Amino acid sequence: MGELDIFAIRIKQLRELLKMTQKEFSGHIGIKQQTLSGYERGLMKPPLDVAKGIAEKCHISIDWLCGLTDKKQYNEEIKTYGDGIRLLLKIEKAFDISLSYDWIKLESFQTMDYVATISFENDKMQDFIKEWEKMKKVHDDSTIDDEVYNLWIEKILKKYDAFPAMGRGWESEQLPKPPQGNPLMSILKPDEPPQE
Repeated sequence: MGELDIFAIRIKQLRELLKMTQKEFSGHIGIKQQTLSGYERGLMKPPLDVAKGIAEKCHISIDWLCGLTDKKQYNEEIKTYGDGIRLLLKIEKAFDISLSYDWIKLESFQTMDYVATISFENDKMQDFIKEWEKMKKVHDDSTIDDEVYNLWIEKILKKYDAFPAMGRGWESEQLPKPPQGNPLMSILKPDEPPQE
């Protein structure tokens, strides 16, 4: 598939995601409707400034628009479990961390006298870490090659992209608010207001 083909597919997908007609979308991104039609049919290639403008106005990654990535957003905001996993994969690659799954702990790095751990109290992330540890081990010992490992990563990201991230902000909306005042006094005498 050529670069014009992928741009044509992505620009049309973007317009349809925004639920706009060609006329509405062309007005939104500041080009003529005939030009947009040419882009969508793969007959024309947009100049870089036009592609950049479309990406900025629609808050999407220019890399996605041009087919260099499957990730639409250009920021590091974690909206899905897949986004969190992508971040873990970047950290693993940048710092050459070793994986060790021990119920809910992932060793992120180890020096002679210090071990740092990241805890995941969430079943989905625990499941991913277990799978990742196994796949990384067979990859590192050359049982599987880079291509198979990368296909597995791609498959797992698609799977986890379907689940919205539910971090502390989500949990705090679901849980009751903690008592106000001195926490120790609230525990010792729950029926009395805290004393100064």
